[in-house]
Amino acid sequence: MPGAWLRLSLLSILLLALSAQAGNISFNLSITGDKLTLSNQGDSPAFDTSVLRLLDDGRWETLLPAPGVLPPVEMKPQAQYQLTWPNRPAPTATASPEALRPVMVRFFDQAGASFGQISFFNQPQPASDDMTLAAGYADGRLRIAPPKNPALKATWLLWAQEEGIAALTGPLTAARAQPNALRIDWSAGRTPQNLDLGKGMPVAFLLHETAQGLRSQVIPSGRMQGRQQRAGWLNLGAQFSNAALVALLAGLALLAWHLLATWQKHRVSINT
Repeated sequence: MPGAWLRLSLLSILLLALSAQAGNISFNLSITGDKLTLSNQGDSPAFDTSVLRLLDDGRWETLLPAPGVLPPVEMKPQAQYQLTWPNRPAPTATASPEALRPVMVRFFDQAGASFGQISFFNQPQPASDDMTLAAGYADGRLRIAPPKNPALKATWLLWAQEEGIAALTGPLTAARAQPNALRIDWSAGRTPQNLDLGKGMPVAFLLHETAQGLRSQVIPSGRMQGRQQRAGWLNLGAQFSNAALVALLAGLALLAWHLLATWQKHRVSINT
């Protein structure tokens, strides 16, 4: 009987291993009057959460908790957090990124890695093909080629500085402060940009200043998606899936053999 329990335990563990899933953290934001409400829509908790909004000059302003509200140390799934949304005069320039009302949520996951999420309350229009720049990550840095279209005079770069899980492999250090948004003035010189946005290689937003206003271009993250918040051994993916499947089949065969042997012994005992 101890052997049977061992086989059944092994089978249960294998079935659970096949269904293992990595957690995720995402936020929903809404504004009502002078209050901003932040909701954790993911299935994992977020820690030390802060919210920043972009100002006309590219600085990120940290929002304060609403009166009587304490900043949560942990935001569990579906938890909400209210902050003050101070009134500001509307920017006069149509090319001001503040007109899009960008908001950044910064947080730590359960492992202690820092991440950020950028959202726009006024969603920008996508850039046309002739205004789109050749850009992407290479060797851990964001490379942006200068525009071929002379009408494109400047581009704003917005990103949430991320070190990802790479920061957990070295000595513990203070989280790097979020840098200001960067305005690239192409009229001053059409020089390729080679930028360090953090080892997490986050999603970046290019906001191009055009005669029609700001137009958006999204640069995907340079890291492997879905692998920041789970243990490193899970990144072996296919190898472990194949090994688990073989072990599962072997476990099922052992269980069938055991049941058959038990049935035969029971049958013999009845006949005798």
